Amino acid sequence: MEKKNTYKDVLTQREFLKMMIASLINRFGDSIDAVASTWIVYQLTNSAAWSALIFGINNLPTIVVTPFAGVWVEGKNKKKIMVVTDFIRAIVVASVASLFLLGMLQPWMLLVSNIIISTAEAFRNPADLAITPKVLDEKMYDYGMSLHKSLSQIVQLVGAGCAAGVIAIIGISGALYLDMGTFILSGLIIIFVNSKEQIDATKKFSMSEYMSDFMDGINYTRKENVIMFFLSYTVFINAILVPINSLQAPLATEVLHGGVEILSIFSVAFTVGMLCGSFSYPILGKYIESRKLLCISGLFFGVYYILLIACQPLYINRLFTDILVACFSVIFGIFIAYGQCLITIFFMKNVSKEYIARVGSIATSICVISLPVVSFIISGVVTVVSTQTIFIFSGIIDFIFVYYFSKKDVGEEQKNEVLMEA
Repeated sequence: MEKKNTYKDVLTQREFLKMMIASLINRFGDSIDAVASTWIVYQLTNSAAWSALIFGINNLPTIVVTPFAGVWVEGKNKKKIMVVTDFIRAIVVASVASLFLLGMLQPWMLLVSNIIISTAEAFRNPADLAITPKVLDEKMYDYGMSLHKSLSQIVQLVGAGCAAGVIAIIGISGALYLDMGTFILSGLIIIFVNSKEQIDATKKFSMSEYMSDFMDGINYTRKENVIMFFLSYTVFINAILVPINSLQAPLATEVLHGGVEILSIFSVAFTVGMLCGSFSYPILGKYIESRKLLCISGLFFGVYYILLIACQPLYINRLFTDILVACFSVIFGIFIAYGQCLITIFFMKNVSKEYIARVGSIATSICVISLPVVSFIISGVVTVVSTQTIFIFSGIIDFIFVYYFSKKDVGEEQKNEVLMEA
């Protein structure tokens, strides 16, 4: 009888554990940085439009650079790419912290820094994705990736819970310097990972071969209906999450009548929910069809948006408001985690390892293409309509599209793969 894997078995994957530890250190710094950076934008501009604009700009390199970076990364030392990009991000974050500390930081500088960081991540993420299947046994994908996501949520929970206190003690610049330190430490740990790569040092760059590999990756991605179904669904989900990602500060002040502490509550609650969702996914996934779980998850996004606004008459007492919003957000985080786990594991199981960096980068670009588009739309719309209206309207759109995806036919054979493979 074949031995069933558990979370404990993942501990035997030493190189995967090193990469995971580096990622967790990064996540801790980023969870504090997320609160600090969100508040910096609102402090500098006092504008919801600027918040949405910067969020949109931040995703442009992912769309434009990532597909080409993924092809380039496949022929290079991926571990070295991860180390270099970690150090680049550390330098940029340190620069932003210093400029803010000196009172010299301007909104346009935040745009530039976000573009540089996102460009570095456009090279790092395909490298990370390509190495993971080499350092983690395929039979442990479910538990390995779920453990990674679960621990990431714990670390993010600790960071988000500490964010307000850290900012109060060492200031916004101090919080950004802390994030810089996590990037440096992450890079140092990656240096000691045995990535098990086979690199042809004699291979020279050829533009014709590069473009051939790029087109080969596109053809591989689009030939399978089931992969295109997952991509189109993820594009929609990313778009519907833009309001909560880009308008947290105005939501906190205009609707919930709070301040920076509301941002921490959002982060903590989302993280608790995603922790619960990530940890329970391997078990739940055995009993609920993947497509059904995707649709249930997507449906709750719209419910969450509408509940936040519909319950506004109840936001009288500060403590009650915080508890209510936290409860809604925990459930929201659970369903986000289910969707993320399902899509990530499906991708690792169904895409050939020789294509994984290429297809992964192309898929990432396609999946986030909606982010800047919707962010730019919101940055304009929010100047003429209220934050409440945007959330209500987004919830209604969510219901319509989830119904569409629940009825979409991807072919009988592919449909069975969607239900079984993930």
